[in-house]
Amino acid sequence: MKKNFIIGFAISFLFIYLSLRGIDFSELKTSLKSANYVYLFPALLLVLLLLLIRSYRWGVMLSPLIKYDQKTLFVITSIGFMVGSIIPARIGEIARPYLVKQKNGIKMSTTIATVVVERVFDLLAMMSILFVVILAIPLPATLFNSGITILIVSIIVFMFLIFLAVKKDFSLNKADIIFEKMPNKLASFLKRILHSFVEGLQILPDIKKTLYLFFLSVLVWVLNSGTFYIMFYAFGFQLGFIDACALMVVAAISVILPAPGFVGTFHYACILGLSYFGIQKAEAASYAVLTHFLQIVPIIVLGFVFLPFQRLSLPGFLKKEAEEIKSEHLDG
Repeated sequence: MKKNFIIGFAISFLFIYLSLRGIDFSELKTSLKSANYVYLFPALLLVLLLLLIRSYRWGVMLSPLIKYDQKTLFVITSIGFMVGSIIPARIGEIARPYLVKQKNGIKMSTTIATVVVERVFDLLAMMSILFVVILAIPLPATLFNSGITILIVSIIVFMFLIFLAVKKDFSLNKADIIFEKMPNKLASFLKRILHSFVEGLQILPDIKKTLYLFFLSVLVWVLNSGTFYIMFYAFGFQLGFIDACALMVVAAISVILPAPGFVGTFHYACILGLSYFGIQKAEAASYAVLTHFLQIVPIIVLGFVFLPFQRLSLPGFLKKEAEEIKSEHLDG
């Protein structure tokens, strides 16, 4: 855990340095002062709408396991995203499964499967948007190659998850044969995790729901591009919606790196992306600072507002997150 924090903060500091290197801070200050902050209000509403749609989408993924009302889904998702935003190395991703276990006793590895599916849908939707962007505007070879690589990996992972879900008995039987060759304690642990994980994939054989989830995922990332587009107006950038989609993809790829709150990585990606459109570094940095603030701070505030009502202690969560997964399978 400590090592993850050190790595995460080291990545943040590196990209903060890269983002600020060579900037005229007087120009940065002037750019921030001259921004039209009125545009933050529609952008904020869009950020909250995105969180609502994300929570609804996760509810669809959870539906074969348990059904929650939208209010509960929104609260759990807000807390989960808050934890994921402030804790590096994606450790916070298991906050939602942790809360579901606390509420209903569903094994964390089962619910974690829905989070994995969620991320795969996100990648597929993002890369679909990138494909449209590539058709509309020429992009640097590095971004093109990265996008194609991520798309191929996403499709492979997605097909593998579908195979696990559709050929459930076959997959588990084959895995059990491999587990039999391992030490009993390890085999039992891995077997229970895999069996629980596959249970969380049971939404995938339903073609209609799978297509619906893909539609919701594309909607999420198109609306997310909308926040980037609105912020263009805040700074007077003469850029279109397709440019916002391109910038969104660049920023989204950057946050794969395990920096806490995506600090540094998000900013550097925005600066890099905007430089392609001819935006000066000081203006791009001010745009990155304000857009990052808009996308992260409201979610963190919401998460902390809802946190006391869920009886989740952040220190307790950090201490127990690994023990919870281990104990539920060794004891199960």
